[in-house]
Amino acid sequence: MLFGALFGRGICRCGSASDAVPLRAEPVPPRHGGDPALGPAFGPLPDPQTAWARYTAGPVTIVYTLDAAAHPLHALPTALAAPPAGATACTVAGLELGRIADLAHPAHVQSVALMAAHSIEVFRGLGFRVPGSLTIHLCTFGAETGATYRGGTEVWLDHVWVSTRLDGADALLTVAHELFHRVQYLYNPTTAKTSPLYAALREGGARLAEDWVLDSGDRYLKDGIEFLGDPGRPLMHHAAPGGEIAPHSYAAALFWRWLCEQHGEIPRGSDFGHDVMRTILERMSDTSGYILQDLREARGLVAGAGHLDRFEHLSLADGEVLSTETDWGNFLVANWMHGTATPTPDLRFDYVEDDEGGGRFSRKRPFVWPGETLRAETLAAKPYLFTIPPGAVRAGFAARYTVVDLAGAPPPLLQVDFAAEDGMVDPLVQLLLVRRDAAGQEHLQDLIRSDAARWTRFVPTADLAQVVIIVAARERAGRYRLGVSAAAGRAVLHMTPWNAAPGTSFETDPRAGVWPWTSPDLMLDGDHLRLRVTNRGDAASGTLRIAVDAQGTTPDLPLRAGAWHSVGEASLPPIAPGASAQIRLPWQAPRTPAGAKGWGLRATVTDSASGTRLVVLSSVGNLTRPQRFDAVL
Repeated sequence: MLFGALFGRGICRCGSASDAVPLRAEPVPPRHGGDPALGPAFGPLPDPQTAWARYTAGPVTIVYTLDAAAHPLHALPTALAAPPAGATACTVAGLELGRIADLAHPAHVQSVALMAAHSIEVFRGLGFRVPGSLTIHLCTFGAETGATYRGGTEVWLDHVWVSTRLDGADALLTVAHELFHRVQYLYNPTTAKTSPLYAALREGGARLAEDWVLDSGDRYLKDGIEFLGDPGRPLMHHAAPGGEIAPHSYAAALFWRWLCEQHGEIPRGSDFGHDVMRTILERMSDTSGYILQDLREARGLVAGAGHLDRFEHLSLADGEVLSTETDWGNFLVANWMHGTATPTPDLRFDYVEDDEGGGRFSRKRPFVWPGETLRAETLAAKPYLFTIPPGAVRAGFAARYTVVDLAGAPPPLLQVDFAAEDGMVDPLVQLLLVRRDAAGQEHLQDLIRSDAARWTRFVPTADLAQVVIIVAARERAGRYRLGVSAAAGRAVLHMTPWNAAPGTSFETDPRAGVWPWTSPDLMLDGDHLRLRVTNRGDAASGTLRIAVDAQGTTPDLPLRAGAWHSVGEASLPPIAPGASAQIRLPWQAPRTPAGAKGWGLRATVTDSASGTRLVVLSSVGNLTRPQRFDAVL
């Protein structure tokens, strides 16, 4: 954890996750070898030097003291000071680490050396760079004030330190954690602790790495509960008008764990996702600190469709959306839907170890502020309006959850109004439409996503148990307004976007099957295009005006904005509530460009009564899509 403001320095003490204080705004000037005022944890060994002993085994050296008179705060406690009675196996939390046989040094010291050697080999085996040697100081830090920090290290030190009070699995996890910091330094030794992702990647990444060394450790789940308890706290360092908002650090391991589960080369395996973290570290191995663009580029290099945090638009002005699949959005949905089944049917919204530790984590959901759990049946009399107060902002990469309970006699429609204000130029808002079956189990019926700065949506309430509204900031934080009210007497038109399951509004899990880049509501059927529109509202639509356009693509000429050619126009009579209507148009592929083997399709449907306009993309043949914008290296 980062405690620069406390000591006037930026030091990683790896203490309790509840000990966070604001970061220093300026880079921390390193002092090579550490500061003597900070003792053997973050400085050189204090005198008398003769009171310190060394044990070396392979690449690992353990420095310790038994001299309580010379170093009362750092001497090994009596329970850990005894040498082994003889050669014996060292087993920690079920892991066979090797043998302890040196009668001249405490068994605990030799055990810590074996823990470090084991952790080095684990990280080496996973393809990470590892230090050629490692020195561990067994000591304490802050003990004179009653602090109980576990361990720490810094870029400018030649060692890590581990608390003398730790033993067994607790010691192993701390050794692995601090060693992984040394791994991180081999990729990027930045000391810019206020670079956006520093706290989240350094501490969250090391917390994740613990689980690769000891799968049963699961300390990231405990910290994950902290994350869910404070979703408004950012993943990134964020300076706000009223002072800094401390970023999630250890608790960010929940995000890295989820990212690795989703995009590892061996999805959901025992050591899944290490390749994702390795790619992230490799992309950040420059002098720019830990920046968001590097993370976006790393995401573009690992398995799985979609992007880190951005929708992909062909034409924002024309409403042509290539993809709404983002890791940031899916992670926020997972934090609400996880634990609703074992596993959650859509594995994007699940955690592999959700039910570990008796299922304590699986029962946790993001914190919802008092007053933001709404009863839909009261909205007609009292619409809900929330505004971030003037002078306050939502931090970058943070979220707020609002729940609308549809029990009782809800209105037929909910009207949801959103407007970004005062700096929030890249919001991400998601509406989770949740139903419950006869057994009370929750299911995600649909998911509506928007990255627009201002919009209104009407949500049918039939057969739903609740609507969960997640308002998230991305890179640019700011203020926003959110309104929820009752509505009725409106048509709500729907067409399934491409890569979505029939009747839904969001892409299918790309790891479960390759996206077809077609819409089930706009497809080639023989020598005709078939188009289908559904009215989910409680009133009939007006006459629908339909325009269908196409454009050819080749391997050298991908789908692009503004290159559409009309292939047909038609109209549909008004559609009754709950009904669907379809139309067939003759298919004649555009003649340009020559050699086209795939064609993009665009359908524009306009309700003549309300002016509502739908735009849906689809394709015929082998469509060539634009290059991923987050993979430009």
